[in-house]
Amino acid sequence: MAIESEKQISPSESTIVQIVDNIKKSDSDSWTYRALELSNGMLVVLTSHPKIDKAAAALDVSIGSLADPKDVPGIAHFLEHMLFMGSSKYPGENEYSKLIEGNGGYSNAFTSGDHTNYYFDINPSLLPEALDVFAQFFISPLFTVSATDRELEAVNSEYEGNLSKDVWRISQLEKSTSDPQHPYSSFAIGNSESLRTIPKQRGIDIRQVLLDFHKAEYSSNRMSLAVLGNQSLDELQELVIKSFKDVPNKRLKKATYPADPYGENKRKTILYVVPVKEHRHLTINWVIPDHKELYYCNPESYLSHLIGHEGDGSLLSYLKKSGLAIELVSGEKNSAPGFNFFTVDIELTIEGLNQWEKVIYIVYQYIAMLRKEGPKEWIFEECKNLNAMHFQFREKERPDDFVSNLAGRMRDYPLTECLSGDYEMREFRPDLINEALDEYLIPSKMRVFLASKDFASIATETEKWFGTKYKQEYLPEELIKLCETCELIPELHLPTLNEFIPTDFQLFSKDIHTVRPQLPTKIKENELCRLYYAPDTFYQLPKAYIYFEFRNPLGSADPLHSNMNALYSELIEDSLTEFVYPAQLGGLQYELSALNYGIQLTIHGFNHKIKQLLETIIDRMVNIKVKPQRFEIMKEKIKRSLQNFRRDVPYQMAHFGVTYLTAEHQWNKDELLSCIDGITIEDIEAFIPRMLTRFFIDSLMYGNLTKDHSLEYITLIERKFQEKRFYQPLFPSMWFNQRELALPEGCNYAYTMLNDAHKLHAIEIYLQCFQQTLENNALLELFCHLVDERCFDQLRTKEQLGYIVSAGARRSRGVQGFRVIVQSARKLDHVNQRIELFIDSIRDYIIQMPDELFKKQREGYMVKKVEIPKKMHSQGNKFWSEITNHQFCFGRPQLEVDLIKSIERSDLLNFYDHYISPCSIHRRKLSVHVNPSPVALDNDKKADDQHREELTVATDEDLPSETSFENTEQITTEVVEEPVKLTEQPAIVDVKTDTTTNDTVIPEKELKLPPTNWIDNVHIWKSKLSCYPLAQSYEKIDVPVLCKL
Repeated sequence: MAIESEKQISPSESTIVQIVDNIKKSDSDSWTYRALELSNGMLVVLTSHPKIDKAAAALDVSIGSLADPKDVPGIAHFLEHMLFMGSSKYPGENEYSKLIEGNGGYSNAFTSGDHTNYYFDINPSLLPEALDVFAQFFISPLFTVSATDRELEAVNSEYEGNLSKDVWRISQLEKSTSDPQHPYSSFAIGNSESLRTIPKQRGIDIRQVLLDFHKAEYSSNRMSLAVLGNQSLDELQELVIKSFKDVPNKRLKKATYPADPYGENKRKTILYVVPVKEHRHLTINWVIPDHKELYYCNPESYLSHLIGHEGDGSLLSYLKKSGLAIELVSGEKNSAPGFNFFTVDIELTIEGLNQWEKVIYIVYQYIAMLRKEGPKEWIFEECKNLNAMHFQFREKERPDDFVSNLAGRMRDYPLTECLSGDYEMREFRPDLINEALDEYLIPSKMRVFLASKDFASIATETEKWFGTKYKQEYLPEELIKLCETCELIPELHLPTLNEFIPTDFQLFSKDIHTVRPQLPTKIKENELCRLYYAPDTFYQLPKAYIYFEFRNPLGSADPLHSNMNALYSELIEDSLTEFVYPAQLGGLQYELSALNYGIQLTIHGFNHKIKQLLETIIDRMVNIKVKPQRFEIMKEKIKRSLQNFRRDVPYQMAHFGVTYLTAEHQWNKDELLSCIDGITIEDIEAFIPRMLTRFFIDSLMYGNLTKDHSLEYITLIERKFQEKRFYQPLFPSMWFNQRELALPEGCNYAYTMLNDAHKLHAIEIYLQCFQQTLENNALLELFCHLVDERCFDQLRTKEQLGYIVSAGARRSRGVQGFRVIVQSARKLDHVNQRIELFIDSIRDYIIQMPDELFKKQREGYMVKKVEIPKKMHSQGNKFWSEITNHQFCFGRPQLEVDLIKSIERSDLLNFYDHYISPCSIHRRKLSVHVNPSPVALDNDKKADDQHREELTVATDEDLPSETSFENTEQITTEVVEEPVKLTEQPAIVDVKTDTTTNDTVIPEKELKLPPTNWIDNVHIWKSKLSCYPLAQSYEKIDVPVLCKL
């Protein structure tokens, strides 16, 4: 462990207890770091680099929903909503958000079990001002009375938006059926019942509870601050001291929690759960000790590496060969100071569901094998080396993500290891591994969750907050005994040494360093392929990103072929799992996906062994042997995905609806679903050679590669396909791009879709404008930048139409327009009218905007536009989208910024008057309305009736006494939630909040809109519309060289 270096503190630095300048970082990291401990107990990490183009800051409070008072669940989350609604120094409720978003920034916050995290990013020149406003929320927040009811509605809308999401429902079910005396059993997100109805019944003032919770739980010695800027470390230090030295220190103890969230009588139980969507999951949970202080030993990581392995001899490999499973993940979850969990989550096949006891038995057979083999130091060393490699060459995160994550883990590690702590594995502790295997991951301590719609007939119990149907009972004692004495089988064994771990990290462009990423150039084009190449001269990492689009319109010739294309891709991925998993551990990932016009393959990660992985994948594409059992399993998986479409989140359905309606040619989910059952294995075997006989490859190779490497890889692909006599040129008539339908001027079309899971409504209003050109893009984007905050403020904050509210540009197939999305509990006729009134108000808003503010907003967006992606992967994806969109404008950000700087207010008004205004005769409107179906309403009615019954018969046991609120302080000072699996609580991530003290809404007035023309028959409607021409390439290459006929 590195030793902290403490500088001598001068009298002017008396607010600093220690300065740590020797923070461990990777050799490839050019940023500089400094950690501070302030005299008020706040920990701070400063990050500096002169070329940072987006500043950011985050403050993490090490308290969250686990500290909620027992009789007011959800208060920590509610406090997170309320904190930024004005301070004594900056009383305006929207001063913060206008400063951030008006200067190319973004702000948000989230609440988890033991953390509440607030963060923003902004134009670096505005960081000093933003930090001062930000700090005041932790010094003197107002918590205004007027805002309490309004934000409580926002919390309730957030809850309603998650009501039908299985990850939330099953997570809350696990909590609600835990030990009721443990804070883990609480209701973290909160809603109007927990924060208004029940407190009111008990005479509790919710605002006073809010103030008391802030007073009792928020203190500078529980806070960690991360700041990123282009100022020097000394300058950042001065800014932080000036703004944060006055955050009060109440000298609160670190919150810790009891060690056993389940309790003895909850073990050896199984919950049969009815999910909303069609899926089958088996989850086994065990409570394990909290080893956070032994992070450098990481026994949980060792076990997760083996139990979650997917290679030869692994648990998943055997379950798949037995026809019982599709996927498996394992690891620790929801850890908080005092307790931790280990989980194994398995997606089951139909046969796996029928034999769930056998699946559990096989899990314990694998654990028994680990017990017999004992901990292996070579496996620990391999994991240690992999972690060290990933840390050494890790990519930068987005600025807001970087500071949020850093602030959240700052108190988990010594300050010298605040960057490296997550990757540290220094000490091999076989005793801790054996302890976990012998004392915790045992049959008598497990809880099992089995989710399937098949349990609807036996699920007689209902979870209180989300209405999840379930049945709970003890596991058969015979199964417990069987798992305690299970036999070992040779099919389950330890993995071998990983041959995919890279060892060559040579940089091919190490002598060239550019201020921006180098743009791709075309290095090969013929009738078979087109290859673009760009070396990495900016990120300086030994990684590459290679993309391939295998283009053949046969893949979407009809719904049958579209399904077979998807099935072919799934079968390849499924058959490769065992072989490519070691490559994934070694930092190489790949994605294979079916497209409307073919197949896309992406491989990314360390470049040393990328050729071997590429060769393996292409070989499997060409030579796949379809196994009947896996064919049926993958076909059923695709069918379930299609069936689940009508249970998606409503606003996502609305988004799909607009995309589907404006496409010249696209199969809908019902068409695809209607012909999935009839596909046979013989159909697939006949489809594959037809799909591969003729196609065209578009490719991009970007990163730590030479031009010769790129040509070698494309040649490898050509050779592999041609060895099987595949890969002939496309005929010219087979080359076409998707085109967008042109809505007629003056139209007002509307289309209704039904959702089978959610009682919420959603609407997307799309105003089609024009084709994509640099000039059109610049105009639309600046307009959207100006009105997005205004839309959120008006429709979400003031009018509380719903939690999901957004406005922005919509682009597809070379055409673009302005869209507004709202997900709401209100009827859509009302929501549509309120959106139209908002759109009508935009003209006055732009006219009345002061010149200085207009220029500031424009400059803020320009800064945001030219921001360089922090991850090489993100930059590669940007380049690739230019190729797949056939526009090839790799230098787009700077070209469009050059145009944005010359756009004046009058240009935006002319654009608004022609394309956006409700009064314009040229406006072209399409709206998609998503409403609850009778199925959703019936399910919701049953849940409401039962919930109302529960509230009616609530006793003092259900509603704890007033004294229990006081008692929770003892629990929380004596007594986390992270990524999600089926039984894991998601962090409550809030949509950006822009609030204002002016609660007035836009007054009603009559708008002279064209009558709504409802679309009944989509196919007849589409047949009457013309199409836009294809968007023109920014290079003089549209259709590639094809075979000469």
